[in-house]
Amino acid sequence: MPSEVDYGKIGRRIRRLRTEKGLTQAQLSDMAGCSNNYLSHVETAQTKVSLGVLMNIASALETSMDYFLLDTPYARPDAIIETEIAQKLRGCSAETLIAVNQMIDVLSEQEMRLQKED
Repeated sequence: MPSEVDYGKIGRRIRRLRTEKGLTQAQLSDMAGCSNNYLSHVETAQTKVSLGVLMNIASALETSMDYFLLDTPYARPDAIIETEIAQKLRGCSAETLIAVNQMIDVLSEQEMRLQKED
């Protein structure tokens, strides 16, 4: 498993959720117990967010740590399905959902074949 975490994606997720909730950087930094400057640097990936601050941010934004890790090798598969994939599928038509389901069937069959070969 790759050990590198994309802190840019984590920062963008923090910014996206912060703005969706109508919070300023100053408000969120107060809630998370960090400086406004630090939060700004985290959102723009100029610094790596510490685990403690990320936990405080998740709590302040009323989300799970999984939300910030979705684009990392550490994401739980069910979190990806529930958060990312389900959200994208909600706006699809029935025809599109049928096509997506068929694509998933093909990909699942391919994965099973690859696992058998290993």
